[in-house]
Amino acid sequence: MALCAATALAYDFSAVAPSGQTLYYNIVDGHAEVVRSTSSYVTGDLVIPSTVTYNDVSYTVTSIGSYAFQNCGGLTSVTIPDGVTSIGSYAFQNCGGLTSVTIPVGVTSIGNNAFRNCSGLTSVAFNADSCTSAGSSSNRAFNNCPNITNFTFGNNVKVIPAYLCYGLRGLTSVTIPDGVTSIGSYAFRDCGGLTSVTIPDGVTSIGYYAFSDCSSLDTLIVGSGLTTIGTDAFNSVQIKVLSYNCPANIPYAVRNNLLQSVTIGDGVTSIGSGAFYGCSGLTSVTIPDGVTSIGEGAFHGCSGLTSVTIGSGVTSIGDYAFYGCSGLTEITSKAAFAPMLGYEAMTGVPSTITINIPCGSQWLYSSRWSRFSNFIEPTGFSINASSADTTMGTVSILAQPTCSSPTAEVNAVPNDGFRFNHWSDGNSDNPRSLTLTSDTAITAYFVAVIFDTVYLYIHDTTYINVHDTTYVEMHDTIYIHDTIYITNEGIADVEPLNAKVYSSQGQIVVEGADGNTVWLYDVNGRVLATKHDEYTPLRFDVSVSGSYMIKIGNHAARKVVVLR
Repeated sequence: MALCAATALAYDFSAVAPSGQTLYYNIVDGHAEVVRSTSSYVTGDLVIPSTVTYNDVSYTVTSIGSYAFQNCGGLTSVTIPDGVTSIGSYAFQNCGGLTSVTIPVGVTSIGNNAFRNCSGLTSVAFNADSCTSAGSSSNRAFNNCPNITNFTFGNNVKVIPAYLCYGLRGLTSVTIPDGVTSIGSYAFRDCGGLTSVTIPDGVTSIGYYAFSDCSSLDTLIVGSGLTTIGTDAFNSVQIKVLSYNCPANIPYAVRNNLLQSVTIGDGVTSIGSGAFYGCSGLTSVTIPDGVTSIGEGAFHGCSGLTSVTIGSGVTSIGDYAFYGCSGLTEITSKAAFAPMLGYEAMTGVPSTITINIPCGSQWLYSSRWSRFSNFIEPTGFSINASSADTTMGTVSILAQPTCSSPTAEVNAVPNDGFRFNHWSDGNSDNPRSLTLTSDTAITAYFVAVIFDTVYLYIHDTTYINVHDTTYVEMHDTIYIHDTIYITNEGIADVEPLNAKVYSSQGQIVVEGADGNTVWLYDVNGRVLATKHDEYTPLRFDVSVSGSYMIKIGNHAARKVVVLR
């Protein structure tokens, strides 16, 4: 039997523990408290009983007194019963052989330096569901326990007390159970090995400096239940990715860290004062529509920001909110009524940057955001016009819709050997105007045409029916002198058109185009000239021998080779 060493201290009685060691107790308020008494040390694996009997009376063990096992370096493990509600100050200080400990569900307080200098301690199972105290800033419960790498929380834990894991630099990860509702101040401060933390939706408050100085923490996911985040809760950490989905006011919570990406969830209603103060690595941010206000200095000094999207619900932007954001090149504000800007809210933001605003709101933004000049209103609905086959023809947009006019104009241009047939909605107008009521996509379809070729040598005057292929085959070269008359009678692919095309004094002349537009092409399909028939002969200057095409309206083009 081994006894814990100490100078003689008062105790009410002693009893042998289930693991064989003799422990000493005081009776306090009808319960038993384990106390320090003799000059011997407790060693080995210790099981503290849940009840002890003295003078035929059974007492529940509810506390471990201050200094109870101090300096018991031979103690290798300890089992604490669920009935224990408090662990006193310095209770296990300097127990260097202790490798693991389980804090039972009933514990509500852990005293100053309770496990200080337990250098062999690597694992802690924390099951206390409502513990409210774990030491103080300089006397925290697990002070100077550098080798703890595994700190787990039971599923019934509701509170993570202040200072609990302060300074445990060996921790690389921690899982906070869904049942936790609050994380105390300094609870994880200076846990330099932590790389990521997920705050579950059930957590409503995080104390000040709770994760401050966690130098390796680069990913933080904040749940939707938070209503309070203490000042500097995440100060001076290396957060790069932040997913933020709570309505909490976060004054200076993540200031002064290399934060690069932030996702603000739909549950957020306000951005607190100094929320992202000095986060110079942040390049872009989107503030959701549910947010109504952006607090004072919220993005102060975020010099790396290049773009900001402000949701439609924002009505006010606090003093110095974007002060010194000199890297901004674009702001998109979805609010129809320009949010009120606080004192120097945008000082340092270049005045010439693009400010995208809702249609029809420029007059108000020009008044309230007067330091800016480049306001851009949306063009309305978009038009996407394309060709079904670019080898047959192309499409151009002649007019884009604007904020004040939702009308677009498109034009289908056939390639050599093809003609426009119809649009994807069946309409055959070309060019065509469309009044948009939504974003619209339209496709142009083309068909191939057959060219009749007539070889002409100008020598005399004659009339030729272009579509009379028999005549052309029999007379591939016709010597005429002065005027050429080419009729388009009998064209099969369109309705009859009684037009005449002829050459006169170095010009190609078109008569009877019947109000249609007439195009003159070279053999490569390039438009040489375009004229609109106004019931007078149309004349095209052609001074060079070669092949040309004349196209009248939607009728098939005809190829003519002129030899001089």
